[in-house]
Amino acid sequence: MRRVVAGRRVGELEEAILSELWEAPEPLTGREILARLPGGPRAYTTVMTVLGRLVDKGLVERLADDRAHRYRAAGDAERLTARAIADLVSSAREPGAVLAYFVEGLDDPGLVDELAALLERVRAEREGA
Repeated sequence: MRRVVAGRRVGELEEAILSELWEAPEPLTGREILARLPGGPRAYTTVMTVLGRLVDKGLVERLADDRAHRYRAAGDAERLTARAIADLVSSAREPGAVLAYFVEGLDDPGLVDELAALLERVRAEREGA
């Protein structure tokens, strides 16, 4: 089954790798990721191929290390989703109209209240800076 993370469709193995990276306190090598993955045995080359796809999708970052590349999630699921939304909004011809349609379409009063409070906090911070 495919799931969507930050607007990107990911397969089971991609999701499992992301879960391991989100849980890890430090970036991991491909071999470390392979050793942590649940389920049956997998080929190292398969894990490396999937890591490359996750890097291409912008969900994982590849870091140079002395001996091997290390990988880390490019952010938690919420931060990655926010980045995807920001990219979509900024690519629109009328970003303000996109945001207006989005806000007008919200049907959760609690979420609208959270958004209003957040906007007020950001406005106050920017005015105070």
